[in-house]
Amino acid sequence: MLLFPLLKIALGLDGQWLNEVNVEILAKILSGFGVALLFSLAVFIHELGHFLAARWLGLQVDAFSIGFGPALWKKKVNGCEYKISAIPFGGYVALPQLDPSGMERVQGGNSDDDNTDDTAPALPDVAPWKRIIVSIAGPLGNVVLAVILAAVIALWPGEFLSVTSSRIGYVEESSEAYQAGLRQGDKVLAINNTKVESWYDMLVEFQLAGGSGSAEFKVDRQGAVENINLSFSTNNVMGMQMLEGVFPDGQSIVGEVVEGSPAQSAGLQVNDTIMTMNNTPVLGSSHFSGLIEKNGEKPVSLTILRNGQKLNAEVTPRYSEEHQRVLVGIAWDQKQLPVKPWMAHKEFYAQLKWDCLSVFRVLNGLVAPKSVGERGAIAKNLGGPVMIITMLYDSVRSGWLESLGLLRMLCINLAILNLLPLPVLDGGHVCFALFEIITRRKPHPKVVAGLVNVFAVILITLMAFLVYRDIGRRVKGTAAEKAAQAEEISEQP
Repeated sequence: MLLFPLLKIALGLDGQWLNEVNVEILAKILSGFGVALLFSLAVFIHELGHFLAARWLGLQVDAFSIGFGPALWKKKVNGCEYKISAIPFGGYVALPQLDPSGMERVQGGNSDDDNTDDTAPALPDVAPWKRIIVSIAGPLGNVVLAVILAAVIALWPGEFLSVTSSRIGYVEESSEAYQAGLRQGDKVLAINNTKVESWYDMLVEFQLAGGSGSAEFKVDRQGAVENINLSFSTNNVMGMQMLEGVFPDGQSIVGEVVEGSPAQSAGLQVNDTIMTMNNTPVLGSSHFSGLIEKNGEKPVSLTILRNGQKLNAEVTPRYSEEHQRVLVGIAWDQKQLPVKPWMAHKEFYAQLKWDCLSVFRVLNGLVAPKSVGERGAIAKNLGGPVMIITMLYDSVRSGWLESLGLLRMLCINLAILNLLPLPVLDGGHVCFALFEIITRRKPHPKVVAGLVNVFAVILITLMAFLVYRDIGRRVKGTAAEKAAQAEEISEQP
């Protein structure tokens, strides 16, 4: 664990107190601070956009808060009260000329008596075009931050990111997908006429089309396009739709060679990439395991890639009584695990394009579903604050660059969702201002207040429900991870 010696050096400790357990506890605490910092940064840049636009256009700003709930620190400067509040996952700018009842109340701000002067003259009206600019400035701030983060990732040296192809790496002959006609090497072009370019795109469409139980797959097989109807099965632990016996294309990189195994006798080494077996291209670790199982204990010839050079090796698999399988005695490199979807692209515009399209795909499925059950599938798979915090935590533990990628995606999500035409969001203020421009009269204050209150209740109720469901998913996911770890040894080829 790299963090352990680094912390000892940084803190100057002799190692008696800073053991592995304490390092893990400290790492979790620091990761928690990292989550709060990243989330607060996304909120801060959003509210800063509103604040700067309001100041530029001469609107009154009563408060600028990072976080919500009770104030931990506050200071009043030039009529504006700056706050850092107890709960860091939120924030607001109090703009009485834009939103008199506003998000200050919804997000936990207060209207203290010492901040309210009933005898003060009414604030001057603000032109609707100014209200539109101030409303849009918040999402624009998120977009600016996302652009900067995308540039950092694009310019960072090294080819450390990759997209998992939509090509099928292996199909078990006993699976329903094989019986329906799907074969290894097939490249999936579309699912239910929705284009897919990566394995992650396929997983998304699995969930959205899963409500109908099956979907039409358009595949490219050596230049010929075929349509195959495939049925889904449900993972009972997490309720995820999946294709049983179907595995992605990928590399087969050796992560460990078991001592005394056929692989060691054949001269295989860690970091070798297995390219072919008996002249058959190996399309991934699952494909290789299937080929070995099908071959039995007969000798096989392998082509491997080692330090840029192709080498040949011959290995004779051996049946393991412990695992009840034919094995060669290797474990796969864990770096082969699929990349996070928000890190699937390195090119600048591809990052931002993916972020935008992922949001629009969900919104389109809710408003105009392309298949039966799609709207319900999206509602079932939506995540809330707990899921976002969990994703941020996992990314912080994985590395700062992955954290920046997730923050970039969250900023694009915040920008687009805040522009939806709902009264409690920035898009709602834009709609009210456009109504005034078009009709040349203001919407009735009671109508505006009523809509804001109704949608605020809906929003808070939805967030509470998503928090409850996210916690349930987290508990199930933890149980699933423990079960998977218990079976990990038996699954090794």
